[in-house]
Amino acid sequence: MSTSSYFERLHPSVGFLIALGLSAPLVLLSVLPVSETYAITLAGVVPLALIALSVFSAPTIKVGENLSAGRIRIPISALGNIEVISGDALKHERGPGLSPASQFLIRGDIKTMVKIQVVDPTDPTSYLLISTRNPEALASALDANRS
Repeated sequence: MSTSSYFERLHPSVGFLIALGLSAPLVLLSVLPVSETYAITLAGVVPLALIALSVFSAPTIKVGENLSAGRIRIPISALGNIEVISGDALKHERGPGLSPASQFLIRGDIKTMVKIQVVDPTDPTSYLLISTRNPEALASALDANRS
């Protein structure tokens, strides 16, 4: 009985896409000894293919009856307290504060995340750490579906 849904695709940053676009000269110089025509063609196609692949294979976060974040799948009923994390706390949670018993979907270019406690006693996971550009919207969708 979902009352709220949420969907977010964690697209790569613009800088990352620009870096992929800069693969064109590398491809051009690598294939040029073989064929000038192939080199020019591949120098245009390969960067576009890399950009498309990175955009369409970006992980997603979905809230419905379950929380789905990348490869993480967990029922909403197994989730506990939700905490929005940013700033210095973000650095701590991604670094020395990261528990080996946690599951996470971390994107370095996203500056906010949510920490969600797992309350299911049969699940060895202590908490989930999920990067998101809209932490308040994700938290409210989870809270709405918990009722």
